[in-house]
Amino acid sequence: MPAGPGRFSVTVAGKAAPGADGRGRRLSCTVVLAVAGALAAVTVGSLWLFPFRNDRADSAGAGPGGTPTPAGTAGGDHRSTGPIATASPVPARYLGTWEGQGTALDGSLPLGDFRLTVHQAAVGRELGTLHQTDQLGGVCDDVLTLKQVTNTQLVAVSRGARTNHSGCNPAPHTVRLTSVGEDLKYTADSSAEGNPVARLSKVG
Repeated sequence: MPAGPGRFSVTVAGKAAPGADGRGRRLSCTVVLAVAGALAAVTVGSLWLFPFRNDRADSAGAGPGGTPTPAGTAGGDHRSTGPIATASPVPARYLGTWEGQGTALDGSLPLGDFRLTVHQAAVGRELGTLHQTDQLGGVCDDVLTLKQVTNTQLVAVSRGARTNHSGCNPAPHTVRLTSVGEDLKYTADSSAEGNPVARLSKVG
């Protein structure tokens, strides 16, 4: 009968010779042992080959020394999936102390002296302070927190200091600082204050 797929068959051919009792001759011990040895070799070889392949497959995802490699790093891909903290340094041209006259309502309302101090900061950190002294000597201080750094300006959120008097605006608003030649332009998006604007010169 033909062997089915994946089966192992052995055929032993020899000349038929009657035995002493008239029956067919039995296979010699040598042939039987040879066939048994061949079957044993195939069986042992299969058992040896398959575990070896499994070991190779198991070690394919292992790092040096057999340590399992974390998912997503196979094939030399070492990209991190966790968040990476980045800082947005303030360009040197903005740093220092700046002073000038501020106005509101498209320049029709004088707001007095503006003194702005800018230091190095990352996004979300304190960028500096604005000290404003109006025509009557009243003082308001704002604290600026860096929001964004672009190629043309710094964007910050300005909030009134806790020590301010009641005449100062406590509501947070957006402030933009733009480099204009050697000066610094201050622009505040605060309708309650008439959208203050100031051109400041560096004094320190």
